[in-house]
Amino acid sequence: MPEPAKATAERSAWHDNMRLVAMFIVVAGHWGIGRGAFPGTSSNISFVIYIFHMPLFIMLAGRFVRPRASFDATFRKGWGQLLIPFAFFFLVDLFVLSKVSGPPFVAFGHLPYGLWFLVSLFFWRLMVVPVGRWRSFDRLVWPLALLGLVLSGLLPNWWSLVRTFAFFPAFLFGMLVLPRLEPHLRRPWVRVASAALLVATVVVVWPRAQQYNYLWLHQSRSYDELGRDFVSGAGLRLLVAAAGIVVALAVVSLVPTRRVGSLSGLGRFTLYAYLLHLPVTEFIIYWLIPRTDSNAAVSVSVSLAIIPFVLVVMTRPVRRLTQPLVEPVEFAKSVPVP
Repeated sequence: MPEPAKATAERSAWHDNMRLVAMFIVVAGHWGIGRGAFPGTSSNISFVIYIFHMPLFIMLAGRFVRPRASFDATFRKGWGQLLIPFAFFFLVDLFVLSKVSGPPFVAFGHLPYGLWFLVSLFFWRLMVVPVGRWRSFDRLVWPLALLGLVLSGLLPNWWSLVRTFAFFPAFLFGMLVLPRLEPHLRRPWVRVASAALLVATVVVVWPRAQQYNYLWLHQSRSYDELGRDFVSGAGLRLLVAAAGIVVALAVVSLVPTRRVGSLSGLGRFTLYAYLLHLPVTEFIIYWLIPRTDSNAAVSVSVSLAIIPFVLVVMTRPVRRLTQPLVEPVEFAKSVPVP
């Protein structure tokens, strides 16, 4: 298998722009862009966004993984970067839910809204530790990843098990394949083709969105829950995964490659935007929408707030204020020791 180390070490304004665009798209999908502004538009727009928004975000998470880190180092880093913030925001999300929708649902293995990503990312990083170390594993990594995707529909989604295996190919793709595709994605003819693909996706999916079961795009349900047998369910899961990666690549191709002033630098802090948008999303879903779903002005205001919200929560003042929750290890390191 090709060695991804050099490609992974390189980072540019284009990469920061990718992460920034991906964050806008994730929040747009979660906030139900256009909800209630025009009859039927919210579900249609959200369906199109959900085809690729998490595959894109996950693919970029894999893009910047440093291969050949030891299992112990990866575990310790993931514990501090992902699991401790997960614990903090688990409590934050439960508190917000208790205020906006009554007593929150708490059960073994059930994760509050959006926090599954931290748990899955922790395991994805551990799962790729052997890559580049043993040739025998390198030959098997893709078959194993696809097997995990297919078998994910037989698992319960405790602690994000289904999503961990279903989205792992997107993470692996970002780590091993995306660095080598990037020079081609910048070519003018590829960008024209990418734009055409996105237009075609909207044209084909938009009028039919209400006919599809959007839960397939979440990659969080078993085949039984989705009403499919193993063969048809596995085929659909593979199709959804492939479509998500292809459309995500088209989006990456169209992202500006040049630095956009100080905005590009914010792309390095998307974890802040991701975690801080979760309690706001719960407020929107469980309190605001039930009270204002037919109010077009409120819906448009929520949609227009997406970009400024994402940018503001990644600025230095907000990062300083929220670092104890989002980056507790880095915050602890910055505290002077007497």
